[in-house]
Amino acid sequence: MSVYKRGGHWHFRKTINGVRRRGALKTARNRVQAEQAEAAVILEIHNGTFGSHRKQSPTLKGFVDTTFRPWAEVNRRSWKGDKGRLNAIVRFFGSKRLDEINPFMIERFKINLRKSKVQCHKAKRPSDKLLSIASVNRALSLLSRIFSIAIMNKEAQTNPCREVRHISGEQPRTRYLLPDEEKRLWAAIDSKSPYLGVIIRVALHTGMRRGEVFRLKWGQIDFYREEIKAIKTKNGHDRSIPMNGEVRALRLRWREGSTCEYLFPSPVKAGCPIVDIKTAFTAALKEAEIEDFHFHDLRHTFGTRAADMGASMNAIADVMGHADIHMTRRYAHSTDEGRRFAVEAVAMALKQDTKKTQKVAGNEP
Repeated sequence: MSVYKRGGHWHFRKTINGVRRRGALKTARNRVQAEQAEAAVILEIHNGTFGSHRKQSPTLKGFVDTTFRPWAEVNRRSWKGDKGRLNAIVRFFGSKRLDEINPFMIERFKINLRKSKVQCHKAKRPSDKLLSIASVNRALSLLSRIFSIAIMNKEAQTNPCREVRHISGEQPRTRYLLPDEEKRLWAAIDSKSPYLGVIIRVALHTGMRRGEVFRLKWGQIDFYREEIKAIKTKNGHDRSIPMNGEVRALRLRWREGSTCEYLFPSPVKAGCPIVDIKTAFTAALKEAEIEDFHFHDLRHTFGTRAADMGASMNAIADVMGHADIHMTRRYAHSTDEGRRFAVEAVAMALKQDTKKTQKVAGNEP
């Protein structure tokens, strides 16, 4: 038998009647299975049926354009952020058929991404910042999803991404708004853009995601129960968010004179919600001299402050819409009094041991 392993898959190579035959045996998991698969292929060759039932695998670009992209636009809430990652995937693998892509190629893709620089189309100068580990891992996850959909569509047999590990060392973002930064931010916003100020305050006092805030309708506001109903959320589950005094006051003032079903209507497209505040928000942050702060960090600030005031992890998870409480725990990273107490307890124990030693030695002052 002439089977061999390469790139994580078994292959065969054999010359029959002067014709050299070779190919992948992707269903084989060991040498015995590979030899059995090769025997079946040879039998097909002798019977003249080899390749008659095999479907030509599409190129990755072709599959993305005809199948994956239309599916993702409808089914993936992260589609807006996926576009850049998908472009990088297509550039690297586009001309390759799905059945040609192997784990080694994906390893090269991973290394190539890790050395790539952040691309910002609106920036005047190219960025010198390299892609983060998280960005590379999200691209690998997206590639794996492409193969999963291809398998479901019978256009691929295996997912080579399963043999490629994500890069370790990924750290969650822990940025939150400091009290002195908040004062400067309001000073920069309130004098120039009350509209932006309302959006920022709603996000800061509810912990809602950007899309949830932008899509808010007046019908989602229950003034009687003093709650906001978040719908079309990231995890697919609606949730109710109690309104505190700050949000109630904002809602009542903002409702006066409103003629649109959305709390924050688009200034350029009538009857639609606002879709972006990046320009105004970035300008306010610059004037307030606040660096490395994103809109999503307002949500992080909400979780951190809630934990700081003693709210339970379960309550914070319910308000923020976390299906897994482990996600909630990272929002309490800076205010976990249990951890602080553990550190201080060591110092207290050391002081007590020192006093006992001095007492035994008769040197206690």
